[in-house]
Amino acid sequence: MTSRMRRTQALPVLSAVPATTADGGGPGTGFWLGVVPVTVGEYWDYLCSAAADPAPRADPRAHGFPPTPGVGIRCVGGRLALDAADLDLPVTHVTWWGARAYCSWLGEQLGRVTRLPTAAEWEHAAGGGRGLRWALGDAFDRPLYAPEADGPRPVGSTPSNAFGLRDLTGNVFEWCADELVVDGPDGPVGGLGSRLLKGGAFTVRNPSSFENTTSFSADELTAVPYIGFRVLVEDAATASD
Repeated sequence: MTSRMRRTQALPVLSAVPATTADGGGPGTGFWLGVVPVTVGEYWDYLCSAAADPAPRADPRAHGFPPTPGVGIRCVGGRLALDAADLDLPVTHVTWWGARAYCSWLGEQLGRVTRLPTAAEWEHAAGGGRGLRWALGDAFDRPLYAPEADGPRPVGSTPSNAFGLRDLTGNVFEWCADELVVDGPDGPVGGLGSRLLKGGAFTVRNPSSFENTTSFSADELTAVPYIGFRVLVEDAATASD
């Protein structure tokens, strides 16, 4: 088994995350995780492939791209258009449902179960097997994680962590599979239509907002410029090139 699974240019590059760590933590099984968040170029290729249409139609449940350029994909007259200069930006303005649909499509291409990571899986991967506070250590490097910005940076802007993953801290929040559960008078309450987010984004400044253990949440239909996602492919123990 190699530590990377590389497919065509249109599909994400994945890195193996082992099940067990030196401190005994981690999920019950290993998995593959996207080295970086899904990019504009990857999402565009999915839109065109899934629709068999060079100018895909907008889908308000899956995404809400703005009409103006600058984020990579824009909506003009109900059709989507690509700004080729922004292919390496993390795709944003995608809802939780849109991210899940992308994962389903990617799973068909790979022939493997593909989904969003749970918050626990994301946290394990971001900690690099050592339970770090941020993806690259226990000290907050503001110029690296959170430089002044009015939008996302291209993916790959941070070095790799111990599992070969990049951009886990900062740039854009990332959708997780988990629903938001809150404490109610009769116990935990779910079914609120919100999902957990991890990683921090260019819109926040407090170091604690970027910690691996910190979770935010957003409505499943939220489509904003500071939330993206990365994919998880199940079972690194049996995956191969």
